[in-house]
Amino acid sequence: MISNLKDYLDALEKVVNIDCGSTDTHGVTSVCRIFCDLFRNSGFHVEEVDLGDKVGHGMFTTNKPEADHYDLLLSGHLDTVFAKGTAKQRPFRIEGNMAYGPGVADMKNGCLAILYALCTLEKSVLNSLSVAVLFNPDEEIGSPFSTPWIDSYAKKSSYALVFESQEKLGLITERRKGISHIDIFMHGVGAHAGFCPEKGRSAINAMANCIFRINELATKDITVNFGTIQGGTIANAIAQDCQARVDVRFWTNEQWDEFFTKFKAEFEKPFGKDIKAEYKILVLNPPMIMVKGIDELKQIVTESAAKLGIKLTFQSSGGVSDGNHISQCNLPVLDSFGPLGGDCHTEREWLDVNSVNTTVEILKNILRNVHQRKNA
Repeated sequence: MISNLKDYLDALEKVVNIDCGSTDTHGVTSVCRIFCDLFRNSGFHVEEVDLGDKVGHGMFTTNKPEADHYDLLLSGHLDTVFAKGTAKQRPFRIEGNMAYGPGVADMKNGCLAILYALCTLEKSVLNSLSVAVLFNPDEEIGSPFSTPWIDSYAKKSSYALVFESQEKLGLITERRKGISHIDIFMHGVGAHAGFCPEKGRSAINAMANCIFRINELATKDITVNFGTIQGGTIANAIAQDCQARVDVRFWTNEQWDEFFTKFKAEFEKPFGKDIKAEYKILVLNPPMIMVKGIDELKQIVTESAAKLGIKLTFQSSGGVSDGNHISQCNLPVLDSFGPLGGDCHTEREWLDVNSVNTTVEILKNILRNVHQRKNA
């Protein structure tokens, strides 16, 4: 049970000091079991969920195991982006009012804030509500294994909150861009660069042509970024193969359809003589959109923060979270309810310890507000 900030920080140290990159199934499952024990020992119904052998386990927790509908769905993730050994290299530490360590802000802080709030909320309020808590194991790679599981609960909930870190106190995310990752392959003809270059067909040159043409498809709303490229073997050989990965982001599903139609059309035209071009979509996550009921949810969270003297600001973000696919279930969802944190995915990742109690109180006020509206 977490009843105060010391309990919170003790638990945070424990989960941050376990390597749990998305592909580290053992590490993610270990963190999952710690959270399962924490919630179970606090009196909640807990299920450890096996989502397949390619990913760690997820956690479902509720105060009403018999419920067929939930007033509020609270979402977090267990995985990080860091390689095995990172936790040992730079374990959890506190310096002044700041905490550091892998996953301290993305998003162990948010997961524990949910437990902290539920443990310290008045029992009369909690007992009047049905709350579902889902922590998934694969958010950092696009939630490919957990999306159907999460969406099954989203479809039977009234509202959802996602607990990614706040960048600034009171800055809440209402929209997020969708994302696609596409691998592009160019296959040419290898040849000696000195003896017979005329026999070669450079896959690297073809990829350069492709990069130029695909970048031309970007608009003010659709961004295109070629993030990685590999090709060739040595400088004195015409490159036979080249591969690149492109990141595409968009605000609406219609924008994606528009981009992808043009993208496919480019592959119907040659990128160079005797060049074979292929592509494979690795990730396609829809945008986080504002659906019917979002205005009421914004009013609930705004009133709840105002009781603490905090004025909320709602932003749109190019980043992606589980709020993206949750919103596609026509469920009103808002994001960034975790304590203040930043520099995520870097060795500088930080958490503002002073923000923890404030963000926990905001969630408790939200739960009280939902309780009052439900019983009005």
